[in-house]
Amino acid sequence: MKKIFYILSFFLVLTSCKDALDIVQDGEINNPEVAFHSVEDMQKFLNGSVYPAVNPLSEISFTALFTDEIGYGPSSVSTSDILTHRFVLNSTTSQVSGIWVGNYNIVNKVNILLKGSTLINYNTLSADDKLLYTNVLAHARAIRALAYITLESYFSPNMKDANALGVILSAIPADIFTTKLPRVKNSEIYALIESDLQYALANYNTSNITAGTTQPQHYLQKAAINAIAARYYNYKGDDVNAKLNASAAISESGLTLANGTGTAYTTMWTDATRGEILWSLYRPNNTTGSWSNIAGLWTTNSTDINGSVNFDMSRKLFSLLNNQIAGGDIRYDVFIDASSKFDPAYPSGPNPREDDVIVINKYPGKSSPASSAMNLRNDIKMFRLSEMYLILAEVAVHEGSLTTAATNIKTIRINRSKQGVTTAVTYTTAQQAYTDILLERRRELCFEGHRYLDLKRMGVAAGVGIDRDVYDDDNQTMPLTLPASDYRFTLPIPLDEINANPNIQQNTGYN
Repeated sequence: MKKIFYILSFFLVLTSCKDALDIVQDGEINNPEVAFHSVEDMQKFLNGSVYPAVNPLSEISFTALFTDEIGYGPSSVSTSDILTHRFVLNSTTSQVSGIWVGNYNIVNKVNILLKGSTLINYNTLSADDKLLYTNVLAHARAIRALAYITLESYFSPNMKDANALGVILSAIPADIFTTKLPRVKNSEIYALIESDLQYALANYNTSNITAGTTQPQHYLQKAAINAIAARYYNYKGDDVNAKLNASAAISESGLTLANGTGTAYTTMWTDATRGEILWSLYRPNNTTGSWSNIAGLWTTNSTDINGSVNFDMSRKLFSLLNNQIAGGDIRYDVFIDASSKFDPAYPSGPNPREDDVIVINKYPGKSSPASSAMNLRNDIKMFRLSEMYLILAEVAVHEGSLTTAATNIKTIRINRSKQGVTTAVTYTTAQQAYTDILLERRRELCFEGHRYLDLKRMGVAAGVGIDRDVYDDDNQTMPLTLPASDYRFTLPIPLDEINANPNIQQNTGYN
């Protein structure tokens, strides 16, 4: 019997990006026989349906709210966001559903493309079309691998245990009216992830999969696929392959860390230059398109004090960026808007929340925007070179090489120093190294969706949990920390999925 499962993203699957995908009409998208007749059809589906489905705003929003990246700003905050910020996490939390839905939507669209590709006779294609055929599949399978890596990292209680409970496995297009599948062991999900990554790395080629001219970082290149693999193997605890792929991502890319002594780091965040970006999601520099405004997760109109700030930067994160590395930290200048209000008496002033507003400016809008609609819109940086150095540092600790770990952290700090200098970095114990790596990841990768998973992976070993300031909330009786051992460092399966799929098992702590 054909095994298909229910996923929340069915309504998304039935809606394609019509501007880029005229070959598929609503209601036909699950029927590859209708949609795919040529390699060009595959290419259109990849560009018009698969790539646009990749959107990690739910992950970024949830991580910022739940951990210690943000505090309440002066403008209004929704009740649901308040609950998430106060560690109320359950199967109805909206960002949880968004992570589940969004990534299974990607999986299903890739499955549709892969099934459609079998209808095209590869042997009859021209040499150029054969290259394009395999390259489309390489891109699609790398993206499916990333979707499953994301699902595993949030919903599996322990990615380092091959026998732990994973997520739902599907390699064929979904149909909500037939069999509902259970969750499977991590090992079964890993087999598909590794098959996808191996195919993508072996078959990636330079044939042009885009419809026109675009910046190279807006589509996967081989170095970015290595970066996906490096993150996966690091999360899984496979040090050999994590190190191999992180090193390959650095060497294959031809890029270097953006240096804080010049403009490279600053202009990377306005999308004016590539900098050290391995892969970013394109946000068009016009008022059309379906992309969301990423800075709108924290502010309303613009990333300045007059932009109706809903959330500002947490005080602990601010203190970590405020001249904590030698020569001054370029990330302070880039991530914090100059219009921010700083109360010199904080936290003992009469109105510490109202008089101290640290405006998040990591996504400042595109440079020279066509209109005010671009004030909150930037490319989303999926993978950057600095993450690869952080992975190498983490692996070095696993291998017992504390000196190598320190060297990788020092490399990042030198490049984030506005004077290109740093103090010595030395570790004497693994716990000390983990703590410092977590600290550097907190600074470097803030508002990119990493902190929650970083604490889940390393928090216990480092003795670190969520770490807030008392004024990150307007209720000063709220807890300021949550240990990384807490059950809420694994997300619940969304309630809609539980209600519709009797075969699926909920995670511990949420029943």
